[in-house]
Amino acid sequence: MTLSDLGQTHKRGVSGYTSKLLKTGQTTQYNDELDDGYYEKGVAKSFTVNSTGAQSGTTNVVLAHYISGAGAISFNNTTKKITDSGSGLAIFKTNDVILTSSANNPGPFTVTTGNVAGEIVCSGATFVDETPEGAITLYKRETISNNTVLDNNTGLIWLRYPSVKVGLNSNGRMPWTGQIYDIFAWCAACNSANVGGYNDWRIPNFFELLSLISISSTALDSTAFPVSPNYLWTSTTSRLNNSKAIYRDAYQDSQFMGYSKTDGVTCQTMLVRGG
Repeated sequence: MTLSDLGQTHKRGVSGYTSKLLKTGQTTQYNDELDDGYYEKGVAKSFTVNSTGAQSGTTNVVLAHYISGAGAISFNNTTKKITDSGSGLAIFKTNDVILTSSANNPGPFTVTTGNVAGEIVCSGATFVDETPEGAITLYKRETISNNTVLDNNTGLIWLRYPSVKVGLNSNGRMPWTGQIYDIFAWCAACNSANVGGYNDWRIPNFFELLSLISISSTALDSTAFPVSPNYLWTSTTSRLNNSKAIYRDAYQDSQFMGYSKTDGVTCQTMLVRGG
């Protein structure tokens, strides 16, 4: 029989465990009961920000958001418009940076008037006038920081910043599944772009995301994670309803609850590697 590393450690006479649970962050004892705030048991959270070498600067990440019907998309250089007879372009918002699968009009283009179903205006663009016969894919591009954060307790490495530009409303909020721009597609796009110098990013599970949370604050550690979304997906499916995934709600004492996997306007996501 082969002992685990922990078992072998104790067999060799080394006392203690290799890891401990984290503190919750409650530092106040609220009454005479010997509660969490009295004991403050656990290990304090500890992070190291990596911002040099491959973890410096930024990387462009491109994520598909819309596939038109065949022959539906047109490019017009006079009006500086991309039009869609299928009226599916409202997903592209003003100031979005977009690319297309058209060989003649690949982009990038900056949207100057968006949120309109039938057209996108890109005032400074130069288009080749055309109506391609096939379907055209339109993408949103986001410039992501390569900074990473090492959790000194768990050994997990986190991407320091979440998306704030992709998704239905160009604010980083994406569905868990069901769209070409869902959180798993976003993760794959970051891996394709080698954000932070890595290509093995993934969506964190319930316990991994929980390890970042302090009960004393609705925000993540502000030094390690300057952007702290209020609603965050995990990769964990609800045991009560498999059409829902577990998400973190900062407004409800950082509760973790189930939410519809196809909701695309509520939750953002963080990326992690290791474990």
